[in-house]
Amino acid sequence: MNKKSKFRERNQCINCGSSDLKVLSSGYFGHEPLRSRIENAPWGESPLPYIENEKWIFVRCNKCAQAFHKRILTPEWNEIRFSKWMTQEAIKTFEEPTNTPEHHFNRAKFLTSHILRIEKNTRKLRGRGPVRVLDFGCGWGEFLAICERFGFVCCGVDRSSARRQNENNVKIFPEIEDVKKINDLGQGFHVATLFQVLEHLDSPLEILEALRNLLVPGGILIIETPDCTDVVNIKDESDYWKIHPLDHINAFTPSTLRNIAVKAGFQPINKDVVYITSDPKNVIINEIKRFVRRIIKKPKTQQYFCKI
Repeated sequence: MNKKSKFRERNQCINCGSSDLKVLSSGYFGHEPLRSRIENAPWGESPLPYIENEKWIFVRCNKCAQAFHKRILTPEWNEIRFSKWMTQEAIKTFEEPTNTPEHHFNRAKFLTSHILRIEKNTRKLRGRGPVRVLDFGCGWGEFLAICERFGFVCCGVDRSSARRQNENNVKIFPEIEDVKKINDLGQGFHVATLFQVLEHLDSPLEILEALRNLLVPGGILIIETPDCTDVVNIKDESDYWKIHPLDHINAFTPSTLRNIAVKAGFQPINKDVVYITSDPKNVIINEIKRFVRRIIKKPKTQQYFCKI
């Protein structure tokens, strides 16, 4: 294989379509501090020989303030990334540090809180029928497996061939187009979820519009991304994980996340309060945090929407 990868340029804003872009930072994959972080990450096959002489360019739209990486891998090389670089073994190695009882417990609580909100927010949409959920970028299908325990009907989409080889026995398709071919989910989904996914997508607005078309009228959209407020360069590990130019190619803030969902045909809704705890003190502490957050008006990049 040719040891030179291929990139393409996004010359228009991924959010509003403007071509008025400002370069915030740039560099080469083979230069520090990026090189060492890529070298030390677990890979099936290291991407460095293919990308080290390639340039990354992080830009921000002067019209809507959306930030994103201008140069991204071509579809052909993205497929190589998922099939050869990010192998099942490499992903398992990467996730190994979080493979602890405490992490799994907290993760299950987190996902269950969303499930309880989903059940409440879809009562009028589904009547007495089951909730129909589409998890886009579903990974190993962990959320879908828990949803099924609650009686939901669901499926997922994930372009990683490694993650589609899961042990959760849930339906996972490689492309959103494949979802349209199945006929056992009624007239549409009640809910679409994207947990830590939108930052990875070549065309996030296009995907949100496609998901909107799969939802019933008034259907719920849940999005969660890293908060990239004030991130303009890759100076330390925190910056790297938020705007890694090979992977986290879109950088959202609370306002730009809301803007792109609205542009796709959704409107913001309030996220219901849910507590899953056996300790009343946790409720009091979280209520205080929620009150302070409301007073200082600090929004988050985990947001709920409904289809207009």
